Amino acid sequence: MNAVADMDTTVHLGSDATVRNSLLRYAMIGDRCRIINSVIEGHPDWPVVIGDDVTLVHCHVLSTGNRSGFAFSGWEVALQQTHLGNQVAFSNSRLLNTVVEAASTGFGASIEYSHIGPRNSLRSFANITHSLTAAWCNLGSEVSKTIILGSGFTSEHYSSYLSLFAPGSYPILTADGREKVLTDLPNVSNIGAGTVFANYGGEPLPAASLDDSPGSAKGTAVLYTSFVCINCRVINRYGQPEGQPSPFDLLRNHDLTILGFGSFVENKLTGRIPAFSYAGDLSPRSHRLGWVLDKKPGIVLNFIKKMRELLGDEAGRLQDLVQGTLRLECQLFQEELDGKRHTFYRREQLQEGLRLMQFQLQDGRWAMDASGNWRHPWSFDSERQQWICRV
Repeated sequence: MNAVADMDTTVHLGSDATVRNSLLRYAMIGDRCRIINSVIEGHPDWPVVIGDDVTLVHCHVLSTGNRSGFAFSGWEVALQQTHLGNQVAFSNSRLLNTVVEAASTGFGASIEYSHIGPRNSLRSFANITHSLTAAWCNLGSEVSKTIILGSGFTSEHYSSYLSLFAPGSYPILTADGREKVLTDLPNVSNIGAGTVFANYGGEPLPAASLDDSPGSAKGTAVLYTSFVCINCRVINRYGQPEGQPSPFDLLRNHDLTILGFGSFVENKLTGRIPAFSYAGDLSPRSHRLGWVLDKKPGIVLNFIKKMRELLGDEAGRLQDLVQGTLRLECQLFQEELDGKRHTFYRREQLQEGLRLMQFQLQDGRWAMDASGNWRHPWSFDSERQQWICRV
């Protein structure tokens, strides 16, 4: 049934599409769509494009042709047209110059100048602007100037504010000492309620006038797969990398806040947090290097489980991730001990972190086979409340 109010010739409507009580202009709507009580309005040169089997209830969808964007570390999101993929479903939402890929859903969401990946779940009243997301993300609350490249990212709480870069490429060190980047892997970071990624400082970016400036060059945190606790404050240092730096270049940039793979953070923090380490204070001297592996290995086991599920038949690409990250951190700690790299840690901290990581690497507990399965079984000891590896 096609019951359309005020629809003009600038609208193309697919077969078996249902439209009710809507003002539609400059829109291309696919087959079997349901458009209920909505304003769908595009620009003559930048129409709203809607795929097949899309459901929009009480939605306000605009496409204006005006461009606004955000760039970080060689990646950019700069949208000026609204395009909704197949099987997208939104209720009570506002979409402006936004791309939403197939099968993503949301309720009460407001999305501007953003690119939402496939199969994203946007929590109630998520407010997203100038952001790019990968597949299978679960996002809520405020998301601004955020680029998520690894699938499976989770921030489902209403009271969080995100401004971050979540890579899908992980730097490692191979068994023969070569630097290598594992590409196109999930980033299954878990962000707790009340978490704030705070951008402090920054000068307005160049523009013809202050009103035209797209914002300021504030720092953005780099977040590998990490566990960020509730009510955490991640302070992003001023400055952003220029060009397209490699993950190894990012690690060597002292002006960035970087949460390493498998890190566990809470309270207030800034600067580089090494992989598998705990940070709960602004002072690096309070950080516990390698603590997650020793005290909370279940965090890493859970991350790998989620990554394996997302990769499916390609889970074997995780084979070198944990051990390769361990080797890399051992090398970085040794460079700091040798005075080859600037460090904020005490010598005793570095020595203990290096000892712990070398032990966990050498006994083979984190070894994987070519299919991405653990070579040695892990089990949960209920009496000790700890995960144990039968090496």
